[in-house]
Amino acid sequence: MLASIVFVASCNGQAQEGAADKTAVAESTAVVSEDNSTSFDLPEYFNGFNAQMLRGPSWQAPGFVERVKELNPGLIRYPGGTVSSYWDWKTGWLMKDIPLRKEWKSVTTENPVKLEDLKFACDKTGAKPLFVLNMMTSSLSYQMEMLSAALKLGLPVQFVELDNEFYLGEEFYVNKYKTGVEYGVECNKWITEIKKEFPNVKIAVIGNSVREGAAKKEKAFAQRGQSWNHDVLSVIKNADGMTFHVYGGGGMNYMGNFSAAGDDGEADDKAQAMQDAFDKKESIAFALSVPFTRWKNSNTYDYKMLPDGMKAWITEYNLFEREGVVAGTWAHGVYALMQSLLFMENSNTELICYHNLTTTAQFAAIFNSEDGFYKAVKKKPTPLFGFTAAGYCLSLSGKAMADGGKAIKLKFSSNEMITAARGQQYASLNGWKIVSAKGNRIVVVNLSASQASADFSKIVKGTVTYTQLHAEPHLQIADEKEVNRKQGKGAVISLPPYSVTLIEAD
Repeated sequence: MLASIVFVASCNGQAQEGAADKTAVAESTAVVSEDNSTSFDLPEYFNGFNAQMLRGPSWQAPGFVERVKELNPGLIRYPGGTVSSYWDWKTGWLMKDIPLRKEWKSVTTENPVKLEDLKFACDKTGAKPLFVLNMMTSSLSYQMEMLSAALKLGLPVQFVELDNEFYLGEEFYVNKYKTGVEYGVECNKWITEIKKEFPNVKIAVIGNSVREGAAKKEKAFAQRGQSWNHDVLSVIKNADGMTFHVYGGGGMNYMGNFSAAGDDGEADDKAQAMQDAFDKKESIAFALSVPFTRWKNSNTYDYKMLPDGMKAWITEYNLFEREGVVAGTWAHGVYALMQSLLFMENSNTELICYHNLTTTAQFAAIFNSEDGFYKAVKKKPTPLFGFTAAGYCLSLSGKAMADGGKAIKLKFSSNEMITAARGQQYASLNGWKIVSAKGNRIVVVNLSASQASADFSKIVKGTVTYTQLHAEPHLQIADEKEVNRKQGKGAVISLPPYSVTLIEAD
């Protein structure tokens, strides 16, 4: 299979320095312009993070909130994802005397996150709260009481989600909501009451972003999941948005069939086989193609179902793999940033929330322990509250988006295409310009294995400065010394392989 796939590792050419021929430099430099056909008004709250913090840390932990602020979050999703269906906002913890998910049994120390903690986090970071209400084990009146208490604390009640991932075929969800119709009917009651009390609030209902092959994992209720969005939309009234969770794999399945390695129940054997595949040079092209494949699917199916006036809320997104191979590498960081940029291509995207703010390398932007790679095939110590690869990359895109503004996709006069699985091709250079009252900010990523050069002088004027991060894509990132950082001035910029660049101008 691999022999039939060509990996394009070339890019536009490399800008030469010193005594290099100036004509050659000019010919190899991509001229950057604006694609005004792909633009929209980016709200200042657009860039958010899911804050599922069962395993800590506390928001009050010294140094933690300062680290979060570096990500420039516009939203903090509280209390997080699946925990929302079990959450008691008064205790800031999971409800007592109800069956809990087995993966939470290992959480032996409670880390309460109350509304006061959320207020502290929002005040320190400048983010707004996105409340995920409990429609499984709580009541409308109790959740209304939470929103009123939040408002009294000074937390704006601007964004509300009506629980999380009910489309999954788990008995817990199916027994409560047989189909999306029952859920939608109940949501109408909640929407009416919440908007009566908080007329300026935006409310989103649960949608299902179906991944290729996902239905095979839950055959008993596959049709329920496949029909979920249609069923909800057939009855829902006055909802402002529908939530989607957009996860993609690590791409290693395109490089071979790894099921045999795990046929005997040896998960470690499968993980090692996938690690061996990832260690090959050509693996990066496969991994970085997944955000494009996943976005094309979501944009084609999820977004097309939305009625006029209803927005898409991407309240969770990330790389998703259980083997711990790609997760935490520099490739993962570039992958996460590319997802963020792709969501901007449809102006119907209201907001995005990276999953998760803090945990292990598998999902986190910030490590919550010194053992952040414990699930990985390759072990490595991590610094408490250090950025993951995704954290480094998203800190640059977060700064670009921090003040909102007019977002315009960029075009490059020359832009080599990378070929991956099934003949799929994607562009090496991708970027957006965001124009706000505070100036122009540009975020650009080079997804290729070759250095490129780009001239931004047509789209930025005055003083131009930039910050650039890059690393070897297979490298697990655990320390800031492993990330190459460069700062410079000027509108003609060299873009190293697998680099992320933030450009700021007057």
